[in-house]
Amino acid sequence: MQARIIVGGWHPALHRLEVQTLLEAAGVESEVEHPRVLRVDSDDLDVDIVGRCSSITRWLLGGGRVDHMDTEALLDTILAAPGPAPPESDDRQQSIAVRVENIDGGGVGISHSTLILELGARLATMGWAFDLQAPDYEFVVVCVGEEQAQHPEIEQLPREAHILWGLSQPADSTSITWQERTGPMRPFFKPVGLDPRIARAMVNLAHPHMPDGRLALADPLCGTGGILIEAALLGVHSYGSDLDEEMVEGTQRNLDWLWNEQDELAAVTTEVDDALDFTLDEPVPAFAFDPPYGRNSWQSEDGRELLLGTLARCFENATDDARLVTLLPWPAEHVAAMRAGKVVDMDEFHTYGTEWARMRELIESCGWTVLTTVPISVHGSLSRLLVMCERRR
Repeated sequence: MQARIIVGGWHPALHRLEVQTLLEAAGVESEVEHPRVLRVDSDDLDVDIVGRCSSITRWLLGGGRVDHMDTEALLDTILAAPGPAPPESDDRQQSIAVRVENIDGGGVGISHSTLILELGARLATMGWAFDLQAPDYEFVVVCVGEEQAQHPEIEQLPREAHILWGLSQPADSTSITWQERTGPMRPFFKPVGLDPRIARAMVNLAHPHMPDGRLALADPLCGTGGILIEAALLGVHSYGSDLDEEMVEGTQRNLDWLWNEQDELAAVTTEVDDALDFTLDEPVPAFAFDPPYGRNSWQSEDGRELLLGTLARCFENATDDARLVTLLPWPAEHVAAMRAGKVVDMDEFHTYGTEWARMRELIESCGWTVLTTVPISVHGSLSRLLVMCERRR
């Protein structure tokens, strides 16, 4: 079965990497058709990936793809293709709604109302009931444009305007929302708190799978607990520590709040401990942490020894095939240069007062091989560099 995954969010490179990591773990190959579109061909798709990811906006099954065209030609093309028949059900008639969406400036000249009316009429003749508020399925048309995302890509990717369509199931809405999990909405808040979507992506990129099937992760610089919250929601048993007692107490307050709001959470252990000297009860396959940083940390060596010492300690507490994901302070000039279309050598940029080429060597000296990096803009004067590593054997 062919499917297309639509990636949302302000950081398409990060979230696309997250989706690709989960697909790879499931043995499913993917192809990038657009910075926000992945195509997969598999008869064994795990739809739970949609709920686990931080930014999948659509998972379109079947359907098709065409170059951008006007409304009449598009309607003729979709109607000429086989339509989705409603699944058999002994309980009731299955319901559907038609949605038309634009991303990255797509959909110029396309009449949403015409598509919804005509496609809805066709689906009605196929036996679907209609429910615009809470349908069992949605028939979705996505008009994909050519506009550059706010956070550009390091690599050149296809960006031609085109139109997709397919069958989709609405996402499960039983979890508390992303907005409800942002720092200011939690009982304990500090301005340094991590955006929940980035925290979720970090947990998924760390791939917290034990050989016996259990899920486990450690965050030795837990701060206000953003990564631990996302791990708990994903069913990942986690260990979090911080040398600052206020942070650990605040993290526990946030976790207690989460347990009052949400059922079926994985266990989390928190304690006051030094990231340079922590010891776990057993090795874990995943680490994710966000080191403390200041506005100018990218050009100051302050914090470098904490980072390297934490990496070394994680190595000692890791399984042989463990992964580690962290965020480093990064100069905003790198992202600005990419936005301007300039070809830049990231090895020349600094983090913690150290050229990236040298920092990568230092990371590897702590036992970790850098797999990939993604620059993430925070605001005008600060970016972060997400670094994904695997343990060296």
